[in-house]
Amino acid sequence: MAISITKKLMLGASGSALAIGGFAPAYAQDEAGAEDSNVIIVTANKKEESIQDVSLSIQAFDAAALDKAGITDASRLELLVSGVNYAFSGNDAKFNVRGANSNNTFADNGSIVGAYVDGVYKARASQQTRAFFDVERVEFLKGPQGTLYGRNTFAGALNLHTTKPDLTDFSAGIEVGYERFDSVKAEGFINVPLGDTFAVRYAGYIQKSDGFINNLAGPDIGQQDDKGFRISALWEPTDNFNLIARLQHTAEDGREAGLFGYTFLCRNVTPSGHTDAFGSERDCINPNRGSAGLGPAANSGAPGSGPHTIAQDYVPDVNLEETVVSLEANLDLGAVSIKSISSYTDFQNLFGFDFDFGPNPHAIGGFDETLESYSQEFQFNTNFDGPFNLTAGAYYSKEDTFYSFSIYNQTVRDPAFPRVVAPVLDNAGNPVLDGMGNPLSLPVLAATPTVGLDRSLNGFFADSAFLDIETFGIYGQAEFELTDQLRIIGGIRYSSEKKELTGGGSNFTANGPVTVVPGAAGSSPVIIPDSRDVFLINENAAGANTASRTFNNVDYKVGIEFDVADDVLLYANTATGFLSGVVNNNGSTTDQQDSQVYEIGLKSILFDGDLTFNLAGHYTEYSNLLSQFQVIDPNTGIGVTFSENGGSIEAYGVELEAVYRPTQELTLAMNAAWQDVQFGTFGQTSPYQLNNGTTTTFVDLSGETPTFSPDLTVSLTGSYEFDLGEDFGFLTPYVQFYYSDGFGTSNLFAIDPAAFQSSYTKTDIRLVWDSPDRNYSIEAFIENIEDEAVLSRSNNNGGDDLLQSSYLYPQNYGLRLKARF
Repeated sequence: MAISITKKLMLGASGSALAIGGFAPAYAQDEAGAEDSNVIIVTANKKEESIQDVSLSIQAFDAAALDKAGITDASRLELLVSGVNYAFSGNDAKFNVRGANSNNTFADNGSIVGAYVDGVYKARASQQTRAFFDVERVEFLKGPQGTLYGRNTFAGALNLHTTKPDLTDFSAGIEVGYERFDSVKAEGFINVPLGDTFAVRYAGYIQKSDGFINNLAGPDIGQQDDKGFRISALWEPTDNFNLIARLQHTAEDGREAGLFGYTFLCRNVTPSGHTDAFGSERDCINPNRGSAGLGPAANSGAPGSGPHTIAQDYVPDVNLEETVVSLEANLDLGAVSIKSISSYTDFQNLFGFDFDFGPNPHAIGGFDETLESYSQEFQFNTNFDGPFNLTAGAYYSKEDTFYSFSIYNQTVRDPAFPRVVAPVLDNAGNPVLDGMGNPLSLPVLAATPTVGLDRSLNGFFADSAFLDIETFGIYGQAEFELTDQLRIIGGIRYSSEKKELTGGGSNFTANGPVTVVPGAAGSSPVIIPDSRDVFLINENAAGANTASRTFNNVDYKVGIEFDVADDVLLYANTATGFLSGVVNNNGSTTDQQDSQVYEIGLKSILFDGDLTFNLAGHYTEYSNLLSQFQVIDPNTGIGVTFSENGGSIEAYGVELEAVYRPTQELTLAMNAAWQDVQFGTFGQTSPYQLNNGTTTTFVDLSGETPTFSPDLTVSLTGSYEFDLGEDFGFLTPYVQFYYSDGFGTSNLFAIDPAAFQSSYTKTDIRLVWDSPDRNYSIEAFIENIEDEAVLSRSNNNGGDDLLQSSYLYPQNYGLRLKARF
């Protein structure tokens, strides 16, 4: 379509600048403020162009669209972006796209979706959950994006662009809201031109709440005490050159919702009480040693239980802070433009959690991660009149990362109540035999009590890693016009990533970097307020594990575009991406994991601009995945299970995006995704004692569906703006409906039925009044009318076969007031 970009993007942070029904993409406007629905500006290909000219699956939303959909962070993007769903674990975002999932973002494992704020990469998954404020536009690119974006864009990329300073006019805005759980949020901005060539913009927010998870034994969790600000300065001494400097700081001091999960689910057991994912009986009692069986299972249905109810004694505050400084330089020479993005990031995420999931003071844990990084990217774009144009660039970053996981017991387990060793029965009540044909007996993994509540520290475990990562990439993507209607695209990127690690654990590394504070063990008189204070960490310890590895990779994209008509584009392409190889704190390493998509698509604007209709079909291969395999020893007949790269997933599907606007007042939209996702070569070992009544716990998952891969998701939205008259403004009701098929949520055993989320719906309703000049608005809303409790990532670890999990945010409602000056 090659739409000429001649209009200036003018997106209002207050959400009232664009009356687009709340879910249309980010539209450009002319200088009089009139919308041109044929020009939707994005920078997905690292240059400004119409979204309808971008030959890949991308959806974009401006500030007004995000406001109307109630999107204040990444957690609700799934409601608008087809083929994407969201989960969380602790502070980590868990994006899941087209059959690929972010189940493992722990330690050196990265998210499958690369997140960028004003072009600056967010290396940790816990950086992807920060609040959106004073946002100009959000873009979600689906499918591998390795050519232009590099590492960890295995399944997509998320671009967030904040609002730039404006040289023309003074402006300011404020929004105040009150929501469920006594949540109060205030957000504002002020834009000040200082002469004709310099402007400063300040934006900030603060949010406090009581917490959405009711704690029967202590303070509620999920409580927010968040704040942040951004200062942006624009200097534009000439028409073809500008500098944008940004300083952003955010801090969260509330009470985090667990690490691997804030609650636990009922598990399945055999009639003998032994754990089996496919056991015929349901066990809803807390099995953790030292818990005395106290604490409610989220889905037990017992009095005092529920998906957002816990009973935990240890609820410390989180300590999360992030500071980002960046400098962007833009030089436009007409036929050639050059961009430079330099950044510095200082990030820490420190929090503790109750590891016995009960009200008795026993097992507690802590997780620490810190990051200091520097990055530099140069981008080069041509704008030739001829048939050839090029986007090219180079990228460098250096990251110094530290992470540590720790647990210990505050009280002593009672040795008079050991776990009972009992004969194992299958679901039919028949004895299970061991490998020698004899009746098998195993411990019943049931709760045990403590001697008492006197403090006596024991059961120490901690690991740590200091990881230095140096990344370099160079890329280019070219477009060549064969005719006025037909174009071919080709791109390639070389990436090199060097990782050096020093690490180890208190229990598996002799003379290693982690030791217990002298005098802490036993009935210590020392008061230790946080779990991390129990351990000393010495990076230079003589016995520390060390590992170093360099990963080199080449990504590419090849595509073809054909303009059927002025506003109708057909395209086909193939592109690759990768998930970085991992260096573990025991010194082992894994290879990178690879992805490749084959996509065909249609992008169209029909009926004189009233209908935007986009359709994409994709086939995606995920290969070299970290998987478990089993080999039968020919001499003994015993299966040997091991982990290495080599697993695969195949996913194909269709995605639809349609926005229909027959009048200025009425907007209807639909997003839908259908997919069929299956493991190819892939295996997992069941984390339970038995598997289908047998001791063979290795499971070949070939042909099974990976987690977080619903067959069908549909989002329907509609709004109508009523003109109340010259003196009374406008009233807009807005309805949003979302449906998802069921999916698994277990990160260790994809087919675990106890961690399966059934199909569900969520419905939101909003009523927005705008003043006649659109400078003031009042919004009342209710989200998730059904109060659907949707499972997030589930996890079985810790040796007690406790199935840890979390649920997404419950029903929410509130009132928001906005003003723009």
